[in-house]
Amino acid sequence: MNAYFPAFNWQSRAILARHIRVHLRNWHTATVPPVCEPLIMLVAFGIGLGRQIGDLAWNGVTLDYLHYLAPGILAYTTFMSSFFQSLFGAYVRMHFQKSWEGQLTTQVRLEHVVWGEALWAATLATAYAVVVCVMLVIFGATGWLTLHWVWLPIVVPLLFLMALAFSAVGLWFTSLLPSIDHMSLPFFLVIMPVAFASSTYFPLPPVPYLDIVVQLNPLHHLAEGLRHLLLDGRVTWHLAAAAGLCLAMLGLLIPLDMRLLRKRVFGDG
Repeated sequence: MNAYFPAFNWQSRAILARHIRVHLRNWHTATVPPVCEPLIMLVAFGIGLGRQIGDLAWNGVTLDYLHYLAPGILAYTTFMSSFFQSLFGAYVRMHFQKSWEGQLTTQVRLEHVVWGEALWAATLATAYAVVVCVMLVIFGATGWLTLHWVWLPIVVPLLFLMALAFSAVGLWFTSLLPSIDHMSLPFFLVIMPVAFASSTYFPLPPVPYLDIVVQLNPLHHLAEGLRHLLLDGRVTWHLAAAAGLCLAMLGLLIPLDMRLLRKRVFGDG
């Protein structure tokens, strides 16, 4: 069966709806991270550190660090939230809470569970990204930021695609990690290298070998694409590169996730 058809089945939507209902039960505490994290980052780094380092050069212009950082935080939130939820959250539901086991006793098949997890991670990450957009608008209303605000709602579908792609990466690690004690490995192997080689927090130096790696990093293209949109009001090739890399990741990883998780859950190939 095609690995992508189950994404449109009612069973996958039912799994997504289940995760949303559970999340909304704890909305008081669940609201704290997406609100506080970008706020702290914008204040501590964008304003606090930005005053110490002064202006920096980007794309042939000079701008303050807060304006450089804001689009990067939006991209990083999308990446980090989806990866964390599809890794840690999915692993806990599969291994400790036995949610997958209960779901598989109904009309739900494993491919629906996998797509439900991926869609949930992408939905939650996109919601967190929207919260970051609200934070940016608040900073704009107070005079700290001047961006091309009309582009914010338009980029939401691309943020969802980005989140969906990195949720597939998180599910791949979920299928491989032998125990929760190994959860730190993906953060050192994926999160930190991808984040620091993506121009989300600072412009990257012109190092030849680093440039080759950066061009294969969808987070870099998303951050730079958002930066051009929000600062210059221009659509650049970075957004197309980010979308293309995300589609390639989904094409490669979703069938692999299905096969590895089937082997882990059922013990067969």
